[in-house]
Amino acid sequence: MRASGCSVQVDDCDTKQAVNAGRLESMRHRLSSGIACWPAMLAVSTRRRTTVKPLRIAVLGAGLIGRRHIQTILAMPAAAELVAVADPVADPAGLDVGAAAWFGDAQELLDRVKPEAVIIATPNALHLQQGQWCCERGIHFLMEKPVTVTLDEAATLVQAVRQSGVKTLVGHHRRYLGVVQQARQWLADGRLGRLVVASVVWATRKPDAYFQAAWRTQPGGGPLLINAIHEIDMLRHLCGDIHAVSGVKSHANRGFAVEDTAAAVFEFDNGCLGTLACTDAGLSPWTIEQGSGENPAFGYTGQSAYRLIGTEGSLELPVLRAWSPRVAGEAAWDKPIVGNPLLPKVQDPYQVQLSHFQRLVRLDEPPVVSVLDGARTLAATLAVAESSQTQARCVPRAF
Repeated sequence: MRASGCSVQVDDCDTKQAVNAGRLESMRHRLSSGIACWPAMLAVSTRRRTTVKPLRIAVLGAGLIGRRHIQTILAMPAAAELVAVADPVADPAGLDVGAAAWFGDAQELLDRVKPEAVIIATPNALHLQQGQWCCERGIHFLMEKPVTVTLDEAATLVQAVRQSGVKTLVGHHRRYLGVVQQARQWLADGRLGRLVVASVVWATRKPDAYFQAAWRTQPGGGPLLINAIHEIDMLRHLCGDIHAVSGVKSHANRGFAVEDTAAAVFEFDNGCLGTLACTDAGLSPWTIEQGSGENPAFGYTGQSAYRLIGTEGSLELPVLRAWSPRVAGEAAWDKPIVGNPLLPKVQDPYQVQLSHFQRLVRLDEPPVVSVLDGARTLAATLAVAESSQTQARCVPRAF
């Protein structure tokens, strides 16, 4: 069996003779760690060689995130073929879309090109309608986050997906980061003991030009739904489901109708507490993009934005430094602790995500982030806003 970031081949004539136990264990480790294709849930055929065909894929929306997806597709021809792009505003001049057709209307693209799959990277308010279009046409889709703007819309989309049977992902791409997979394994192995507290900071100053797109100054276009939702999804991914939220938000720095700063406390089902501070109006070295280098638009700082604290140790992300007692079993404030840097697995999460999307469609691989899972992250995120308005603890809507 061979796996590379953009295609998977299975080649076994006689598993017992061709692959010994050590090689199988090595292969499983590489696949589960995300160095190859993650998660790997492939049925190994002992009779035939299977090559996973590239997806005929279109991108709706050619803004910042849409362009990132376009670049990823063009860099991975074995995973996907870019057949069309739709954007009513963006000028295709200077944007490399390969041989893809360009449309000003997304619905026209879907009807004329009939792609197998679509990446929806349009403004948040369009997500429900365009997701429904895909469901009606039997087109698989990867929806950028947030899955929708409101929870009622999310419920409508979840139902449409169930009825249509299309395969979906939500673009919480940080779940594919190697350091995140490593942290999940540390937690699963119990190396931190019982998880007590998780904290995250996402703080950067966006340039004025960023807000020339008017939707980014209106409700639904602020850092809570654009940026903090990623951090909340990461907290859910690492710590488990959230059953209560207390939040505050402010627009005092930019004066827009939408917030520029938010903070929250999360109560997890397992008893862990989490904190979040998020702003797009303050300069700092503390974002996961700066700490990991996963987004070249952010300057690299090598600083950790996440801290996971357990009864037996702690872990920083994305730098991946583990703190533990100098002497095993001596976990107390009057005993020395040491910080040990771990070797992070470096990979482009967008490439890993696209490869997973290919296998989701072709091989029926379970989704890393389904529309239902995306709706649950949205519910926890909107609970921050609701708590801020009511000045009371909020229970996220169940999905």
